[in-house]
Amino acid sequence: MSTSELAPILIIDDDVSICKTLKLHFECQGHVVHQRHTGSEGIEMLEAFDTGVVILDIRLPDANGLDILESIHHQGSRFYSIIMTAYPDMESTVRAVQNGVGEYIYKPIDIHEIDSAVTKGIQFLTRDQKRTASMVPIPPPRATKPKFIGKSQAMKEIFKTVGMVSMSRTTVHIMGESGTGKELIARAIHQCSADAGQPFISINCSAIVETLLESELFGHEKGAFTGAVSRKEGKFALARSGVIFLDEIGEMDINIQAKLLRVLQEREYEMVGGKETFKSNCRVISATNRELSQMVKEKSFREDLYYRLNVISIHIPPLRDRREDIPDLALYFISSTCQSIGKEIRYISQDALNYLQEQSWTGNVRQLQNVLTNAVIMANTDRITLDQLLAISRPETALPQPAGEVFQASPVAEAPGTNGDYSPRSLHEVEKEQILKTLNHTRWHKGKTCDILGITRPRLERKIKKYRLKPEKIFSGSGMGDDSFADEG
Repeated sequence: MSTSELAPILIIDDDVSICKTLKLHFECQGHVVHQRHTGSEGIEMLEAFDTGVVILDIRLPDANGLDILESIHHQGSRFYSIIMTAYPDMESTVRAVQNGVGEYIYKPIDIHEIDSAVTKGIQFLTRDQKRTASMVPIPPPRATKPKFIGKSQAMKEIFKTVGMVSMSRTTVHIMGESGTGKELIARAIHQCSADAGQPFISINCSAIVETLLESELFGHEKGAFTGAVSRKEGKFALARSGVIFLDEIGEMDINIQAKLLRVLQEREYEMVGGKETFKSNCRVISATNRELSQMVKEKSFREDLYYRLNVISIHIPPLRDRREDIPDLALYFISSTCQSIGKEIRYISQDALNYLQEQSWTGNVRQLQNVLTNAVIMANTDRITLDQLLAISRPETALPQPAGEVFQASPVAEAPGTNGDYSPRSLHEVEKEQILKTLNHTRWHKGKTCDILGITRPRLERKIKKYRLKPEKIFSGSGMGDDSFADEG
């Protein structure tokens, strides 16, 4: 970098000797250096700057340096700020970081440390200047509620379908991978309908155990089961003429499926432990990331219920199949996150958007949103760059690798004694064996088993019942009976 390319430096400190020392030091390196000794003088000088490095003391005669830092931060990334203080404390440090400080240096000043900070600031401003031409502005937030975004042909067809089905009260089934936005589509159907003023009630069928799911849906009478100390209305009663959204319906127990079928066919139901018949006028919208047609063949989902639910079907494609939607989604998520946390991000670089479009996004829209929320929170300027996206990647929340990289998989080791032989088995056999092995490994501690298998407790309970799994007798020598493992303390 030539002398003419060096950004000017503004030093704001009431200690005249420090100002003179730093001014002489950086002028010898070819910098243009200005010095001011009060907060008001410093702010006045900043207004004359196009860009530069600001070295700022926190305690000034007429102002708190952190207030000046907020003014610098409001002007965006045209400045790189370096805080100096002889009185470090957590509150000041946090506030400085929140306002985009580049470096935080304690007095007495180490000349090598401040040299390094200024060099870093100049490099930042140089890179920032080059990137400004390719920056994409972040639009202001337009909606307070989550909305579905997409301009791909697939999404246009979905929007058309939503418009048509919202004019009737027919049952709708939504299919798509986890994180694609199935509930958003369900809400869009409801909000566009004539019953938009009625309740929209969402139930995750995989998150509630079988015995409680029936009560949640249909309600229960007092004394219907242990803990039923009073009469309680179910979701179908609370929904009135609105919508019941049954998410992950593929996880619903076969016995409750029969009772749901009755609601869809006869529009009536009974409370748990009750004899009175109630009428239901609500609309049912279901969703799943599983193939219900395959579950019907496997006898784990009722065929008659499948056809009742699948009157109108909507398939949401994974994000990797509609990459042209990613830039609009990214701008929306950045804008909405800024609104929710009170932060201002004005730009995202084009290379950062290109990078986002190249990824596979196995977690779909939800994963994209999480990454961009992280980027907004961690950003210390008014823009998001490719470097920032790469910097926030961690093993547990890592971004996918850039497209084009080639990875060589390690050879799979054969199990001893197999000699490479392959013994075909059904997925059910493999699942049953894996669940039983994991249960035995955790000594039938169901909480630990769920963590290892990555499934919910209700789902584990259904699998144990489905495969008729029981603790092995090997545990009996431990002094605990079989029931202690099945019930888990």
